[in-house]
Amino acid sequence: MPPATLFNYIASRTLLALGGLFAVFACLILLVDLIENLRFAGKFAEGSFGLAASLTLLRTPSLTQMLTPFVFLFGSIWMFHELNRRSEISVMRSAGLSVWRLIGPAALIAAVAGLVLITIIDPLSANLRAQAESLKNREQGLDRNLVQVFGDGIWLRQQDANKKLIINAENFDEQRSALERVTIWRFDTNNAFEERIDADEAFLSGKTLELHDARLRSPVSQGARYTPIFAVETPLSAVNLRERVAPPETMSIWRLPEFILLAEAAGLPTIRYNIRFHDLCSTPLKLLAMVLIAAAFSMRPARAGGAIQLVLFSILAGFILYIVSEISTALGESGMVPPALAAWTPAILASLAAVTTLLHLEDG
Repeated sequence: MPPATLFNYIASRTLLALGGLFAVFACLILLVDLIENLRFAGKFAEGSFGLAASLTLLRTPSLTQMLTPFVFLFGSIWMFHELNRRSEISVMRSAGLSVWRLIGPAALIAAVAGLVLITIIDPLSANLRAQAESLKNREQGLDRNLVQVFGDGIWLRQQDANKKLIINAENFDEQRSALERVTIWRFDTNNAFEERIDADEAFLSGKTLELHDARLRSPVSQGARYTPIFAVETPLSAVNLRERVAPPETMSIWRLPEFILLAEAAGLPTIRYNIRFHDLCSTPLKLLAMVLIAAAFSMRPARAGGAIQLVLFSILAGFILYIVSEISTALGESGMVPPALAAWTPAILASLAAVTTLLHLEDG
């Protein structure tokens, strides 16, 4: 069999297995998430099936993407097992082909798919996920208290039945729960400007933002009025300030580096965003590792009862990989290990284990 023909044959079988399994996972996620969103929509008077369906369609690409490593693991296992069951791998091996030649097409697909995933597909799914989060917040009434991070610091839009506030702070000191160099613009319900308030520091205390040595200016006043402490009601606290910022899942690999720099300059914690960035960067290696693990499990000579054993091993491998990833992420978020190490460790460990097993298999 010519090399090109062999490559195309294995590649087509790989794409068929991956495509079929991906479609199955997507349908399952669609169904489960729709049920969850129907429960969410049922909590509101204006909730409807349309709202639940919209949330589901917007969230499904991002949720399905999270399962991509397992799609490559189980899909590659099924593909290699089918080749092995029909003794095609034995024939190829007896013709002098190495394990690496047989793995090559699937490995190349995994690497290319990983690059396409993080550069093209993930930005689209992250944008859809951001729309879903915005729609969900709007339904809950949280869109009136949004936190954004730009080059000039942290911006908060706050609105209630009586007034609208726009708050800007250059920096946030998490240890003291303090916003530094704060400016507040107050508007009435008709968007008419009422007052500007400046302070060097403002402390988040309960549901109150306390501005120390505040300077108040209004269109009708001749100059600034000073007050030692000026209190502003706010739904924010030191704990939920970072929760109101866009979550890492709604940001693509192109947006994350700039956001991390801006958030660090503003004093906001960036560990989750760093982990997300490095996790995306490690995706090609992670998918490649899944193919290598699948080959290590599936390319041994077929025996009676081997299919059941293979299924059990594959489920165990997927479970172990999931546990290692969760532990590594938890260690990274707690600050015990660097974010880059936490994100890359599962992919590196899986690759090393699979390559070691395949070298042993190749050497006999």
